[in-house]
Amino acid sequence: MNIRARLGPLAGVLSYPGEVIESTVLAQGDGFQVEDVHCSGGRRGFDRPEHSDGHLLVAVRRGAFVRQVRGREVLVDGSVAYLGAPGSVERFAHPVAGGDVCTAILLSAPLLAGLAGGDPFVSDPALPMDAASEVAVRQLSVAARRRDAAGEIAERVVRLVAGLLARRQPERVGSGRPATVAARRLLVARAREALLADPAVGLVELARLAGCSPHHLSRVFSQVTGMSVTAYRNRLRVFRALQRIADGEPSLARLAAELGFADHAHLARTIRAATGRTPAECRGLLA
Repeated sequence: MNIRARLGPLAGVLSYPGEVIESTVLAQGDGFQVEDVHCSGGRRGFDRPEHSDGHLLVAVRRGAFVRQVRGREVLVDGSVAYLGAPGSVERFAHPVAGGDVCTAILLSAPLLAGLAGGDPFVSDPALPMDAASEVAVRQLSVAARRRDAAGEIAERVVRLVAGLLARRQPERVGSGRPATVAARRLLVARAREALLADPAVGLVELARLAGCSPHHLSRVFSQVTGMSVTAYRNRLRVFRALQRIADGEPSLARLAAELGFADHAHLARTIRAATGRTPAECRGLLA
């Protein structure tokens, strides 16, 4: 299903002969948008031709559907995802009884180019899925519904998309990776300085400041520091949150907004995961 062409920028419900499509925007960030898409299905015929107007990665979580582009038909199920390109003419059929449920990720051209070796266009839009990729798709959907911070979701998006592209064209995804230990350490040092200045900075902007692609930053950061960008960012944010709580900050909502958490509940979950205590308990210990 061409989510972008059918539903436009906003979520909603549309009905077509023999099917109903419901789309919900779960998360948005720098260069990406994650949507949950349900189609009632049960109709074997192809829909009318549609023109794609964006880079859209679609992975099935339940059921299957058929995508037709340039006369080629591909069954999209749990074993394969697809990456639609702007300008392509597509048709879809939903023959499986009970319909299908998908995670759709709209990607900006610069973000996709950064993950695909400088060129956002992928010659074969069918991307093989394995069990690890399926788990990653489902974890992304859960994190987006849980309203995790955009930076955390961005890192999941980057890992998922780069991993799928690497299964098809590993040389493109690996191009431009810092080759020496000194280069990797310098890249990570730049990223850490940027995070110290602003723990809420997004992964895409952080990679731009460090001078590499988001995928390379995510991988190299873990290699050099032993933790992901998300884990390091959360460590900094918990450090600052505890400082502010000890200094008497009364508003968790204000603190969450300033430190880049999705909301005060996300701040509370992160502090509890890191310390084993709620913010109120920390306040009692540190006041």
